[in-house]
Amino acid sequence: MSSESTPPFSYDEYPYASYPYASSHPRNLAALAQLFGMQPADVSRCRVLEIGSAAGGNLIPMAARFPDSEFLGLDASKRQIEEGKPVIDALSLTNITLRHQDILEFDSSEGKFDFIICHGVYSWVPPEVQKKILSVCRHHLAENGVAYVSYNTYPGWYLRRGVREMMSYHASGFDDTQTKINQSRALVDFLASAVQQNQDAHEKLLHEELSIVRASEDSYIYHEHLEDYNEPLFFHQFVSRAEASGLRFMCEAQFASMIPNEYGDETRETLSKIAPGLVQMEQYLDFLRNRKFRQSLLCHCDVQLDRAIGPERLKGLYVNSPLAEQQPEDADADADESRDTHVFEHASGRTLTVGNPIQVNAFRHLASIWPCDISIDALADIARQAMPAEQRPGIQECHHELYETFLELYSSSLVGLYAASSGCTVELDPTPGTTELIRHQAEQDSRVTNLRHESVHLDDFEREIIKRMDGVATIDQIAAALLDYGVAMQAESPDAESPDPKTELQSVTPTQEQLRAVVEQKLQRFAQTGLLAAPNARP
Repeated sequence: MSSESTPPFSYDEYPYASYPYASSHPRNLAALAQLFGMQPADVSRCRVLEIGSAAGGNLIPMAARFPDSEFLGLDASKRQIEEGKPVIDALSLTNITLRHQDILEFDSSEGKFDFIICHGVYSWVPPEVQKKILSVCRHHLAENGVAYVSYNTYPGWYLRRGVREMMSYHASGFDDTQTKINQSRALVDFLASAVQQNQDAHEKLLHEELSIVRASEDSYIYHEHLEDYNEPLFFHQFVSRAEASGLRFMCEAQFASMIPNEYGDETRETLSKIAPGLVQMEQYLDFLRNRKFRQSLLCHCDVQLDRAIGPERLKGLYVNSPLAEQQPEDADADADESRDTHVFEHASGRTLTVGNPIQVNAFRHLASIWPCDISIDALADIARQAMPAEQRPGIQECHHELYETFLELYSSSLVGLYAASSGCTVELDPTPGTTELIRHQAEQDSRVTNLRHESVHLDDFEREIIKRMDGVATIDQIAAALLDYGVAMQAESPDAESPDPKTELQSVTPTQEQLRAVVEQKLQRFAQTGLLAAPNARP
């Protein structure tokens, strides 16, 4: 996203890619606010301000998902704002405005916002703009509002800053922007080839950092490493600035990052002694983790936060988790239900061993609907109904059991918690549909934003399917339309006589039956990547 009050031409000349950031989504911010005892606005009827919105890659999907909410995006780059407006027009969205405006010109007439988002801006602007960002958060945040601000942090940025200084020094001898970028890449390639990856700790870390830069887009290299401003700071310094502006640190957008789960008892005990306060604890964790980046949530300083989070705070929230039940090699249907424990594997590779029938049934359902979410209360009902009638506990007991379970798992990044549903589904409708936004994006590019507010890459064939998924056409009709369109598939060449072990491919025209089978396979992939929209989420 473009930095406010840096020379606008730098972003007009070289726009920054405009992406969705799931951690900044109101359904994440509101869930965290609820956990800490606040009463956040209903995300389906709220006001959202984004400072540094670029072309709206983060804000437009939110507006499309919540038509009864109001969204305002500001950016100093006229070019990027103009790139976003046609998308809004194409989707006929009336609840969002993208405005070419410097944040320094933002005034009191704009009113209050329930959520203020500032991603990828704070560290990249001069001090007076940083101060204005926090001032806007202070004066334009609703009473129970939440502000999201991301920024680069020390100590992790010390090494990256060294790489930035090397690149800036080398690029300073050139005037043309693209030449600066090309020369910076050349320098990084030279350094990467000269540095031995496993010589010592410094060279290993430097090699890892250089690898990140080499894989980055040109826009990232220019705006991250060649712009005039990039001011990392320590977490405690950011908190001090926020407090001076009348704001309070609530938590991080990734709740589990505040929990030192990866350290042993001795380390955690020492941390509790040397860092008795929240800010101290977070700062020492940054020291231990060599943290480079934070996404901090702020609220008004007079908001009474309750950091003793109890299970009942999860009431009304939605949950999801990428789980898969492990089956014993000798398992059969009868033995399955008589087992004392069941093992579920998380996508991260960690396992959960449970014996409580409510937990087992809940985890099974979560596994069956991933990546979709479900309200915890509804999940408790499903888990309870899956038990024999004579063994079912009371419904309130089921709710409390899952509140406790998911609070613990949320602290370890094993489940996600949200204030609203994403709207995706894994059920293959006879007339499969996605959102108008996703169909529009597929028309324009290979990168689309799924209903979980994540970027998903599509190949050309997948784009053609997505464009036809309007919720009206059947799978057969989609396949027939693709056949009429002249879609070709890749197949092994029967005449390949080359000794090359790589399979030779050729384009072939499939039958409609073959094409239908491939479409069904692709629909399964769309279901697993959050691209299938439930009927009530298709505007």
